[in-house]
Amino acid sequence: MKLLITVVLIIHVVAGFAALGFGLWAILSKKGQRTHKLTGRTFFYLMLIVALSAGIVSTIKLNEFLLLIAGFAAYQNIGGYRSVKNKGLNPNWIDWSATALGLVTGVFMIATFNTVLLVFGSICLSLVVVDLRTYYAVFAGKTIPKLAWLARHIGFMMGSYIATFTAFVVVNVRNVEPAWIPWLAPTAVGVPLMQYWTWKYARRKNAKLIMND
Repeated sequence: MKLLITVVLIIHVVAGFAALGFGLWAILSKKGQRTHKLTGRTFFYLMLIVALSAGIVSTIKLNEFLLLIAGFAAYQNIGGYRSVKNKGLNPNWIDWSATALGLVTGVFMIATFNTVLLVFGSICLSLVVVDLRTYYAVFAGKTIPKLAWLARHIGFMMGSYIATFTAFVVVNVRNVEPAWIPWLAPTAVGVPLMQYWTWKYARRKNAKLIMND
């Protein structure tokens, strides 16, 4: 068992560092171009490995905190990737499964009453509510904004990257008081940037850059 944990941890760390690099590359690259598509796709698969490996280790070690963070990152990673593949946001089993993961993760985060998890849980549940409202609108035949998929893609992928960067900061930044600062600082910085990029690229005149992403 100890050997298994060691191997999975090595995979987790390597995939995590690679995800940080490819994620930043995707963020900085020109949207809609081949580089952005390749780096973004690579980031997606690396984040699947990161979330899965974190889930395995946290289950073995009974680390609820790590398990919930892994679920939060996985939900956003899958949701962000699916937004590009499913621009009509018409949900299939993958979308429903990801949203269910987000719902369960968010509820358990809130139930811990941990300061950090309360923040992340609130964000997670707010995303789930938006998902469910969107799915209802699609099934009801209502018109949804044409660029809703793009705003969701940017928000979810950025959220997944913020989660990964947060893990990196927490592991490497020590002796900071109060202890929740390393956990929430990346979110405090990343969310305004996410909002800016959503505003910048989800406008109709700029959306043509990545319509074929």
